Amino acid sequence: HMLLAIETSGAVCGAAFFENGILKKKKNLILPKNSFSKIFDLIDNVLSGKKPDSMAVDSGPGSFTGIRIGVALTRIYGQFLKIPVIGISSLDCIFYTAMKQSKNSANILPVVDALRNEVYTADYRQSERKGAYCIKSIQDLKNTADKNTIFAGWPSIIEKFRDKFHCVEAVPDAETVGLIAAAKMEKGNYYSFDKLLPLYIRLSFAEEKLKKI
Repeated sequence: HMLLAIETSGAVCGAAFFENGILKKKKNLILPKNSFSKIFDLIDNVLSGKKPDSMAVDSGPGSFTGIRIGVALTRIYGQFLKIPVIGISSLDCIFYTAMKQSKNSANILPVVDALRNEVYTADYRQSERKGAYCIKSIQDLKNTADKNTIFAGWPSIIEKFRDKFHCVEAVPDAETVGLIAAAKMEKGNYYSFDKLLPLYIRLSFAEEKLKKI
């Protein structure tokens, strides 16, 4: 089984190729804002002419532009190659990466910058997400989080919690998307291209402005 995984939800743009659950090739680039067109070159590089049997994408939350590109591209591959697809949350990727670095996964809280002094987050217990993805203010989290909480995410956002909490740098990448996707697909958790949707949690600034007009 050959799986293609891509990451476009943040500043890392990447692709990873797996055969029978084993990583064969990966390429990740840290790019300037909205330079996600590089994903096409990365996909060509890791596939090396092979046709994937399934595809996974980081479906968000994160950059609205990056998520749209990644999800749309995965839907196209799914439709024209007639292969199953799956979306993996950036928060799940951050939690998974942080869990490998920490002895106590029960205290890890992944966060993604939602701007406006807010973060996207979710509650995780015993290596699994237990609550819905949500938006919380940074100040509220700092006031209510258990003192043993380990905040995980991009350096720029966890820096805002470092004065009171232990923090772990954990950045979503294509390899992590693929590893989580492979485990889920083994359990039958995948779907057709038309069921794949971005995980926005809230409207983009542009969409909010349109609703106010």
